[in-house]
Amino acid sequence: MRKPIQLSIAYRLLNPGPLVLVSSLFNKRAGLTPIAWHMPVSDDPPIIALEIWEGHFIYKAILQTGDFTVNIPSSGMAATIRLLGSVSGRKADKFKKYGLAKEPGKKVKSPRFKSAIGVIECKLRREDSILRKYNIILGDIVYAEAEEKIFTDRWTPEKNGPRILQHLGGKIFCVPDTKII
Repeated sequence: MRKPIQLSIAYRLLNPGPLVLVSSLFNKRAGLTPIAWHMPVSDDPPIIALEIWEGHFIYKAILQTGDFTVNIPSSGMAATIRLLGSVSGRKADKFKKYGLAKEPGKKVKSPRFKSAIGVIECKLRREDSILRKYNIILGDIVYAEAEEKIFTDRWTPEKNGPRILQHLGGKIFCVPDTKII
């Protein structure tokens, strides 16, 4: 038997995609924040969308820098990700505060999270109407890479190795670990 779901959490029926860490620069200072609301928009040209509240430090950083990186952390980072989500980038340099290594982007100015198992580098695509109305940031993908042991043309939960981390809401995370078919 199904039960009614509050509309405010209805998105959770569709989204346990991988939680990502988005990084960018604001006045040359790196920001890094967890984002669960994201999606592919197009594969030709490759475009992704992120929903980021306009008051977040990373939102302002992306608009100022004009680019960003989407870093896919492994499941082993869950405790750190909870910490990253509890501190504003306005108040602290999260890379320094939590001892996280960064590396330069290959095609963008924004730094990458060195321990990520996947990285997508994006240039900001200005679509002001959806940016203002919904806080949707679009990114033209200009470079991407992933750990070859666990990503072929998809994540491979049937192989041993790190896992993507999924955010189910609140402070609840899980990992996919079984291929069914």
